[in-house]
Amino acid sequence: MANRAARGDSAAFTVLVRRYERRVRAFLMRLSRGEGADDLAQEVFLIAWRKAAAFQGMGSYEGWLLKIAWRQFLSRVRATRQEQGMELADGGSGAADPTVGLDIGRALGGLTADERAAALLCLGEGYSHSEAARILDVPLGTLKSIVARARSKLAANLGGTGDDG
Repeated sequence: MANRAARGDSAAFTVLVRRYERRVRAFLMRLSRGEGADDLAQEVFLIAWRKAAAFQGMGSYEGWLLKIAWRQFLSRVRATRQEQGMELADGGSGAADPTVGLDIGRALGGLTADERAAALLCLGEGYSHSEAARILDVPLGTLKSIVARARSKLAANLGGTGDDG
């Protein structure tokens, strides 16, 4: 399907959008705590369509889309910081996804954007460290450190010790 989309087949790309849009939106909802996630998801798929030929089959198509989503999220954060002179707030409205419990939403809210993304990919979505490192465009060792730090913070935020993994 990805090969057909890369050759400009809009029907094939539509199939890919339908297949992955829920995952991309959920990822962005959790990263952004709901703020502009739908707009970001639309941007992700517009970029994916324009750059469809750039997908080289290294890793999954979903992983490629999530990498685009991560970069768009970071761009939005940077733009917001520049426009408003604000830093990314760690406190917030909690989880925007109603399937995520309030405590988990608060715990995720206590993480930096990098930690939240790594935790969502590795702990929540089941991506390997290697795939998550590719998606987030960080070295494998760095990703492992980020996940360990996120796991420890999540455990502390949820009332655990963080020493179980």
